[in-house]
Amino acid sequence: MNGKIFTASVLAATMTFAAVAPALADGAASTRNILIGGAAAAVLVTNYNHKVRAKREQQREASRRQASYRSYFYRQHGYYPSDQQVQAWYNSRYGQ
Repeated sequence: MNGKIFTASVLAATMTFAAVAPALADGAASTRNILIGGAAAAVLVTNYNHKVRAKREQQREASRRQASYRSYFYRQHGYYPSDQQVQAWYNSRYGQ
């Protein structure tokens, strides 16, 4: 994850600084280039945050399913399944 954050940050900074450098020569282009660079950085950060939230939601859902299976298994067999059993069940059920 940290690599993606770093890559997105570097890309946003590069786009912003690349937009500012030529803008120093022309005042009209300056504002336009800064706004374009800032907008691009905002889109990248927003998209990244959306993906992080989606991934965390998937992880929470997987944890909930596994906890539910552990509870079911305990009610059926009188003991909790091993982590390996839970993982095998999850892989067979959800293919992940």
